[in-house]
Amino acid sequence: SVASCGSVGKAAQAHSLSQPAASTRISAMERRLGLRLLERSATGSKLTEEGEMLAKYARNVMQAARELLEFGSRARSSEAKRIRVAGTPAIAEHLIPEWLNRSGFSFGEARVEVQTGGIDELRQLILSGDVDLAFIDGWGQAGRKGWWQQDRDDVVTRYICDDQLAVVVGAMHPWAARTTPLTVSELAAGPLVLRERGSGLREFTDGLLEAAGAPQTYVELPSTGAIKQAVATSQRVTVLNVSTVRAELEDGRLHLVAVDREMPFKPIYAAWSEQRGLPEHAVNLVEVAASRVSSKPALESIHKPRQVNSRIRTRPQDSLAVDAHEAIA
Repeated sequence: SVASCGSVGKAAQAHSLSQPAASTRISAMERRLGLRLLERSATGSKLTEEGEMLAKYARNVMQAARELLEFGSRARSSEAKRIRVAGTPAIAEHLIPEWLNRSGFSFGEARVEVQTGGIDELRQLILSGDVDLAFIDGWGQAGRKGWWQQDRDDVVTRYICDDQLAVVVGAMHPWAARTTPLTVSELAAGPLVLRERGSGLREFTDGLLEAAGAPQTYVELPSTGAIKQAVATSQRVTVLNVSTVRAELEDGRLHLVAVDREMPFKPIYAAWSEQRGLPEHAVNLVEVAASRVSSKPALESIHKPRQVNSRIRTRPQDSLAVDAHEAIA
């Protein structure tokens, strides 16, 4: 400032200091560095050669400091507009995109990252802080509750809705026009397309078919998309979540087939870290997913199988402390 202003007094005024205070600071710096920084005269002050070099370095330091502060501001802004979401495969592929689209009016320029994984993997992502929010579905293994159904201090869960399981065939399959409920024995004896072992859907399907005591022949495929393609173009049959086949039901490529027993619903939950809580945009996404106006996986309006007996839906346990609405079934 002395170099640009021409005198200590004018430099002090530019920084809202008194001239004596500015002179004291400059003298203290000269003593600390062991250098003479100013040449003082009755007409003003100018920088010595050493003072010119120090001013050059100081300008570089100040510019670097400004850039650092600007970077921090941009990073904070970007992080505030970032939401990292995960879901089990069916939810990540079919429901999260729909919920994000419904949230678009309030997300603005938010950066959304979606990944998928198994239920236990999602819990680790939540606890490690690699995701802000996860959506999970399914049941726990026989004899124990899933981690999302237990009272825990590390993860918060909220019930979202139910996803119905259903028998699905292609439009050309004879069962597509069937008017009487299918027996489990008929299902087990048919040419089946199933998910890979280890998935919750496969666990349920195996249990359903084993109870029929019929021989099982099947094709095993690793994704819902591959299963839908195989069923739509063949005489094969499968069991899938209704949420994963809504588009195909609407355009007639796939049909639901009624069965002679109640098909269960898979509850869907949102889960996040108790310690870190939810970012603002993630809170909005949970509200949209749980909203009454949000499209629900289990639909009555499109090709719903005929029901033989009245169906009783199982609600989440009271101990879950969830804030649930009556999901559209």
